[in-house]
Amino acid sequence: MIDTSNPYEAPRADLNAQPVNPGDSGTLDDALAGRYQFAIGEVMSEAWGMTSGMKGAFWGGAILLYLAYMAIAVVGGLLFKSSTALNMAFNIFLGAIAPVLFIGIVSMGLRRAAGMRVAFETAFGSFNRATPAFIAGLLSTLLTYLGLILLIIPGIYLAVGYCMTMPLIVDRSLSPWQAMETSRKVVTKRWFQFFGLLLAVGLLVFVSALPLGIGLIWSLPWAMNVVGVVYRRVFGVVQPAV
Repeated sequence: MIDTSNPYEAPRADLNAQPVNPGDSGTLDDALAGRYQFAIGEVMSEAWGMTSGMKGAFWGGAILLYLAYMAIAVVGGLLFKSSTALNMAFNIFLGAIAPVLFIGIVSMGLRRAAGMRVAFETAFGSFNRATPAFIAGLLSTLLTYLGLILLIIPGIYLAVGYCMTMPLIVDRSLSPWQAMETSRKVVTKRWFQFFGLLLAVGLLVFVSALPLGIGLIWSLPWAMNVVGVVYRRVFGVVQPAV
């Protein structure tokens, strides 16, 4: 049989990433009871294996959403730069609006971790959860800021404790406070493990950005897959957003 493929053709990225085989999966009841475990290295490795093939879909959506976020930030910065109080209030608003814009990116990580296809449209498929995402983002930002202002340590505790809030809103349609408290209670069971995972991912993303930001092409989709994988291992994915 004659091979008609072009050996000089550039490799093509699959914008509709093919399904992958998901690994271990938890349940909400077990998570609340603290009956879960995950190894930081295993989560990071599994997430890396899921990154191939989804970068095009991820970046197609992420760039458009980031541009929208930056437009809001620039306009607000110009309008409120003359007032310290208004500028601080606007920064809190930015902390609340970011989850609304990027909740579809979160759903990409959840779908990928659950072994489902992701596509460009996935980045825009969760806006029906915009209201709870905004409220949860606002409350989380306010409480974290308050914790940082008071003693710093409570703020760090809450910042880590609320890390599963948005996945819970996307996947289980919990109310803002339910999602925040469920995340905090579950994460508290293994707080230092979550902190170590977030720190490791944050450091690797930072390092990847040093050579002209080129490494972010791989590290940011991977980081979102890390969120999906650890969420699936702890809570289980039941209804990922389209």
